[in-house]
Amino acid sequence: MIKKLLSIVLLLGVSSAIAQNLYDDSNAASPTNESNSTAGWTNTAQLFSDNTTAQSGQFSLRAVSTNNNGRGMEYTFNAVVGQDYDITIWAREGAQSSDPAFANWFGFQTFPVTPIVGTTWTQYSWTLTATTATPTIRIFTSSYSQRFVAGNTIYVDNITIVEAGGTAGDTEAPSTITDLASSNTTTTSTQLSWSASTDNVGVTNYEVFQNGISIANTGTTTGFNVTGLTPSTSYNFTVFAEDAAGNTSTVSNTAVVNTLAPPDNQAPSAVTDLASSNTTTTSTQLTWSASTDNVGVTNYEVFQNGVSIANTGTTTGFNVTGLTPSTSYNFTVFAEDAAGNTSTVSNTAVVNTLTPADNQAPSAITDLASSNTTTTSTQLSWSASTDNVGVTNYEVFQNGISIANTGTTTGFNVTGLTPSTSYNFTVFAEDAAGNTSTVSNTAVVNTLTPADNQAPSAITDLASSNTTSTSTQLSWSASTDNVGVTNYEVFQNGVSIANTGTTTGFNVTGLTPNTSYNFTVFAEDAAGNTSAVSNTESVTTSAGNGIVDYTSENANLSTVDWTARDLYATQNVGIGTTDTQGYRLAVAGNVIAEGVKVELQGNWPDFVFEESFDLMDLEELRKFIKTNGHLPNVPSAAKVKEEGIDLGKMNANLLQKIEELTLYILSQDEEINKLKNENAILNDVLKRLELLEKKQLD
Repeated sequence: MIKKLLSIVLLLGVSSAIAQNLYDDSNAASPTNESNSTAGWTNTAQLFSDNTTAQSGQFSLRAVSTNNNGRGMEYTFNAVVGQDYDITIWAREGAQSSDPAFANWFGFQTFPVTPIVGTTWTQYSWTLTATTATPTIRIFTSSYSQRFVAGNTIYVDNITIVEAGGTAGDTEAPSTITDLASSNTTTTSTQLSWSASTDNVGVTNYEVFQNGISIANTGTTTGFNVTGLTPSTSYNFTVFAEDAAGNTSTVSNTAVVNTLAPPDNQAPSAVTDLASSNTTTTSTQLTWSASTDNVGVTNYEVFQNGVSIANTGTTTGFNVTGLTPSTSYNFTVFAEDAAGNTSTVSNTAVVNTLTPADNQAPSAITDLASSNTTTTSTQLSWSASTDNVGVTNYEVFQNGISIANTGTTTGFNVTGLTPSTSYNFTVFAEDAAGNTSTVSNTAVVNTLTPADNQAPSAITDLASSNTTSTSTQLSWSASTDNVGVTNYEVFQNGVSIANTGTTTGFNVTGLTPNTSYNFTVFAEDAAGNTSAVSNTESVTTSAGNGIVDYTSENANLSTVDWTARDLYATQNVGIGTTDTQGYRLAVAGNVIAEGVKVELQGNWPDFVFEESFDLMDLEELRKFIKTNGHLPNVPSAAKVKEEGIDLGKMNANLLQKIEELTLYILSQDEEINKLKNENAILNDVLKRLELLEKKQLD
């Protein structure tokens, strides 16, 4: 009636702005597109299209909770961010209900939690600002504390979602009905009829009111058969006409109907399905189907062990309290009508109350562990907790936030993690009474770093400068890589001569005067991926300083005493061999010296301690060793056997590995200290919990 009165006020003094109803799915709660469907809604509760009760039309949506946290229903619509929306929903509680509410809506600037109160249809309205393009309406059948209770029921109907102050539309109301009349009146019914209302666009519905309360929407039908009336009673009936834009006519004339009063000698039918549910230590919920009667049932009388304990009126249920725990009771029900006729006795519902509440918590989990960790997931597992009655659920926490309830399953596969990230996981055990164990041990999980299979880009601008008789300066632009370049390896005539780390240049020394050389460079990343070969830079050294060198012509002359002078050679020198294999000095046999100095042509590996150095993850290092059988940037046994060892390069590589090992040790020490601190915190928490438990026991 409030809706109709408001429409009258608007028609008399205000021109309304009509907007498109964004609740446009064809389902049981649509005011203009109703169908026997739940389309458009997602749900964790059981969701049905119900034709037993409706606020408008023939259907409404009925949501019933399950016993596994299934208590919600959601509807998402397309919106404009920043736009205000007028949202109207009719709702009511079912026979079994526990604090249902509109709550936790998504995508609105503000939203107050709104309880659903009462078993009669009530209109709930909000004006809210959209903060996303797809806001979501959420309705819950019960409070969070009732999340494992099945059967909590709510109904919703006649939903509208329109832009506040929408675009102008049809503002002309239908004409008023002036000939509403009744016929064929009986003790419990009457037939209403009226002439069609006229409208500039078209009448889409007639709403019938009985004593000021809406009882039916007839669509375009100009008549309605009213049933369920009380004999010998006077009723006032009125009708409003409505169009598609929501414009409502003024109220029709009032048709006064007086129902007949025949004698009633017929008793109501017996209740045959009396049942109980939600039995506790001291209470139980009785329910039954409605009894039928030729006039109408006016009361149900409930008996406990043969003694009357309640009269429920027309309510087909009763919550029995004050019972004794661990006790058996027999309940029966009689139906009565207004003439005092009483049905035969119902079936007997035998109820056994529960034993006293369980206050003992399950044991704490002490062996929570993870396995099969990837870049984005890990598998958690643990041994079953023990309880005096039985564990019913395990709740898993990630960094202190609940992420899952596993029921009685002692494991959970965590997904959606971030690569190369540390996470702390804990688990609590719960029993049916809601007792919760103390926190489990913490499983620390470090997700893997994604495998790097992409090689750096090839160098295309290798160049030389400042070339002398024995040296030249090489330079190039930095190579690019998806992770990062960690080293450049320089080759002289196909032989590796230096690793420069991240330095894009190298000063080559020890060259032979008046000689041509070819230089190339490869780029490498931390995963061992190597770029394609660079362009070749050809360099010719200058002629030198004119010193007469050692040659094959004067090498074995008896007139030349080489023991008393320095030895210079323009080409390679072989001792005991003529095959120098391209080396400047080749010796067939052992070499002894008081000292050997190697002038390293590459960077000394202190670049490992630079912040930009990308230290390989230990898990990747383990995989590399398993696959290749040696450390990264260290030659394999087969390669050493085939090519020998460059002492300068090998010493640099070994020092690099020592420095990397130092970084691993420092990292592990930091992790150990972190775990020590966390362990100390956990020990302190456990001590506090023990003190609290001791105080409770005392």
